Amino acid sequence: MLTKDYIMRMIDMLIKVLERLLLMKESKNYNEALDEIEKVTKELFGLNRKFINSLSDSQLIKMIAISETLFAPNCYLLGVLFKEEAEIFKLQGEPEKSMEMYERSLNLFVEGLKNSTTTIEHDHLTKINQVIETLEDAAINIETERNLVFYYEFEGKFDKAEDLIYDLIDFDSKYINDGIQFCERLLKKEDSTLILGNLPREEIVDSLSFLKNKIKNF
Repeated sequence: MLTKDYIMRMIDMLIKVLERLLLMKESKNYNEALDEIEKVTKELFGLNRKFINSLSDSQLIKMIAISETLFAPNCYLLGVLFKEEAEIFKLQGEPEKSMEMYERSLNLFVEGLKNSTTTIEHDHLTKINQVIETLEDAAINIETERNLVFYYEFEGKFDKAEDLIYDLIDFDSKYINDGIQFCERLLKKEDSTLILGNLPREEIVDSLSFLKNKIKNF
């Protein structure tokens, strides 16, 4: 109960912060908005932006994974703050910084889902989809692409997940195993679920056969 109450307090704090950030962005007080993000990040995580920027996503994720119960909420909260920072950089005309923070935001959002497979609040998935839309034409790194595969599978968008898996395999054949495991997971699902995900069973069987034959050549 104490943990649940703590999470709710953090969410309430975040909502109030987002309200203040919206006003700051509307009035073009971008530096003030960045200072607000810095302040709440320190309050929630004891980290400043300079230190966070010195860490890779994997290092940052390990740092906030100390508490298993709070890991998913922490990923979500920090993901939201990164998304806000990305939007501010975009408004300031700094596209490279903006895209970098959008990508980091997406990775945190998805890592949280991997840990809990449940959403933290009602617009959790909405925020993820907004970031994905923003990154649609951007060049993203391989780990982010793998996170997108997980997210599309989580959302039941199996055809999109499969497309990304083949992109990964084209980049490096070591991802064939990812594709095989993906197909094997899907084949455990009901036909109706697969059809809703735009990937019928016959196509999955064909893909699995293709990937298993492909891996024999390596």
